[in-house]
Amino acid sequence: MRHRRPSARRAGIACFVLLVSVLGGVSRATAQEGVRLGITYRPGFVPALALTDVQTDAAFAVVAAAIDSIFARDLDYSDRFEMLPVPDSLVVGSGINYGLWNQLGAVWLVEGTLMVNGGQAVLRVGLHDVVYGSLKNVQAFALPPVASPGFRMAVHRISDAVVEWATGEPGMAASRIAFSRRAPDGTSDVYVIDSDAIGIRRVTFRNALVFSPAFSPEGTHVLYQYLSNSGDESAIYETELAGGGSRAVASGGQLYLTPTYSPDGTRIMYAHSTGRGTEIFEVERAGGRPRAVTSTPAGDAVGPTIARDGRRFAFTASAVGAPQIYVQGGAGARPQLISRFVRGADSYATSPDWNPRDEQIVYQARVQGRFQIVAVNANGTEMHLLTAEGRNEDPSWAPDGRHVVFASDRGGYRGLWVLDTVTGRVRNLVRNHDDRLPDWSGPLADDE
Repeated sequence: MRHRRPSARRAGIACFVLLVSVLGGVSRATAQEGVRLGITYRPGFVPALALTDVQTDAAFAVVAAAIDSIFARDLDYSDRFEMLPVPDSLVVGSGINYGLWNQLGAVWLVEGTLMVNGGQAVLRVGLHDVVYGSLKNVQAFALPPVASPGFRMAVHRISDAVVEWATGEPGMAASRIAFSRRAPDGTSDVYVIDSDAIGIRRVTFRNALVFSPAFSPEGTHVLYQYLSNSGDESAIYETELAGGGSRAVASGGQLYLTPTYSPDGTRIMYAHSTGRGTEIFEVERAGGRPRAVTSTPAGDAVGPTIARDGRRFAFTASAVGAPQIYVQGGAGARPQLISRFVRGADSYATSPDWNPRDEQIVYQARVQGRFQIVAVNANGTEMHLLTAEGRNEDPSWAPDGRHVVFASDRGGYRGLWVLDTVTGRVRNLVRNHDDRLPDWSGPLADDE
């Protein structure tokens, strides 16, 4: 199952290949055959939004400019608006000329004022409905100092508020993405980066093989799987992002793989190779005795990802002879095959991630010899191919339930990319590194 928001952790293809020698079959499930895949997006009206410069005293112009830059990037990356160029000569004053903005094609107008009093900065933001000629929403937000670590995230949260005012749907700017980066010497560690590709930092320093990071629902901790370079030591660790302290959640014996949090953050799921095979286990985050939640004849379940209801989970197994995606209703329940399987064809699917807002699951599947990102309902219906260029792996949903981050070699180099599943727009997050297994956090609260 998975973490965050409710998020869920999926098994990376590299992890599954690592296990292929010990994985067997699970109880047979009915295979889906002959399902046609096609790239399908949901086109619709995209309203134009005009974003004016934040107004302030000359002494605070640098701070206002920093806010303008973050706002513009966040609202653009939300993929919910057509960003309307604003003429330099057009300055928002005490009154809004809705007729003029309407002639320019604006549907929404965002304007802000930065005030500083006694060292406390307050940003007043207003969203205007140009079509109806009215102020839809206005709010004042206290900001931390511009040099503090929490400044950018505070502005991201304001951007998300504007998105929600205009659309009624959550934004995803105030979030981060964790991923595993492989170094030239073959070791790997966990890194995190803001949703707008700013502020990358290294989280672990293990000098080993570190995979499958997963954010806690509150965004303060990250789980990851650890494997020593010799391969004789394996564990699941939890690291606090602020302080850097770590603790072992599970260790010793055979492989420990693909950890994730339950949506409420009270439980942790992971895959564990017991010697008889690999099963999904669950343990209380506060500690206790782990229990197996899958029971497969040969034991080959990895990569759990939890539904937002906290009861169902998806995972990867090879009951039909090749890795596929299954959904299970709880401990001991019969798993249902939901990925595309055609007997005799090159069917291969791994790395599921459950949407934090609905019943869609994304995963990677082999399509015409290359891995692509596929979305399907949790009951196996309405399957859609989301990518077609290059090799695309390890998808993870954003907290808005609309964007997906994934690893890809598109363009001739490896990197992480973000896809808007509504419009099909793709943007690069990080490039020119061997980065994989990204996990998108939920909405982040105030930084310390």
